[in-house]
Amino acid sequence: MTSQPTDTITQRRWKTAMMDWLDDLRFTHAITLVWNRSVGLDRARTDLRDLMNRVDRRLIGSTFHKVPSQFRTTALFCFEGHRHDHVHVHSLWKAPPGKWFALGKMFHRKRGGIWNDVVSSGSYDVEACSWHGGNAEITGYALKQQHRFSDPALMVWADEFHPSR
Repeated sequence: MTSQPTDTITQRRWKTAMMDWLDDLRFTHAITLVWNRSVGLDRARTDLRDLMNRVDRRLIGSTFHKVPSQFRTTALFCFEGHRHDHVHVHSLWKAPPGKWFALGKMFHRKRGGIWNDVVSSGSYDVEACSWHGGNAEITGYALKQQHRFSDPALMVWADEFHPSR
């Protein structure tokens, strides 16, 4: 009989700590992005990179790629459905200062807008986050399939797509 490693944190405590930490980051939008077609994680990541570049180009301007990460759009993408051929992401977004309304206008309905410029078959759902915190329902939903032993490739931060200097 082999011994099991002793856990130092329960799943519930991990999830609560992650939700609190994400809430402290003061995201402005929660957006679920759906491909509505068969897509692998590599292709999905490429599409997210394209989306983030398009968003930052509109919000910051054509030299967005020269702007340091902390002044660009912040986003966390949590993948789901990759085992059931229904890849989608629950994501949390924080617009650059003064750009939260412009970001929201890019996702104005369930279809159309900037996401469909990247994925023509795609759809999305948007929820506003409270700037003052208290977004436990939103952060919990974004993390619903994540746990402390999740594959790290299933959570992607937007700054991963930024060029390294």
